[in-house]
Amino acid sequence: MPGSSRLLLILGLLLLAGCGGGGSSESTNAQTGTLTKAQFLKQANAICVQGTAAMNKGDVAFWAKHRPQGGKPPSQGLVNQLQLQAILPVRARELRQIRALGLPRGDEQRVEAILGAWQEGVEKGKEEPSSLDSAGPEFAFYKAYSMGIDYGLAKCWLG
Repeated sequence: MPGSSRLLLILGLLLLAGCGGGGSSESTNAQTGTLTKAQFLKQANAICVQGTAAMNKGDVAFWAKHRPQGGKPPSQGLVNQLQLQAILPVRARELRQIRALGLPRGDEQRVEAILGAWQEGVEKGKEEPSSLDSAGPEFAFYKAYSMGIDYGLAKCWLG
């Protein structure tokens, strides 16, 4: 029947359009103008509270498996391994989830700068794991931390 053939063609085209290969990069801009600043902060901080719990759980599990013997302090290599296995993946996931929220109306550029600095921290952490355990400007997420705290993303950095 011609009518059902057209219907199948239309459904097929809709499926193709919905399953398109429009893959996105983590560095691409998030959707803008969908949330107020208060809504964005509430949701982003909630994501970070869950992330902190996941990092704490990963930290405990890591040390249960890799605890140094005889009361020796852990080597820097072991600390780096912890950061790469239990901390960095959570930070990367938080970033993806927060980007998915969209950028708050009126603060698009500011929040995009924070998220860009966060992405830089993820990349620096991958390249230099010891930067994940550093203090001050050497900390991989120092720029994102400074900008985020100032904006109101306290749960993302202060627990």
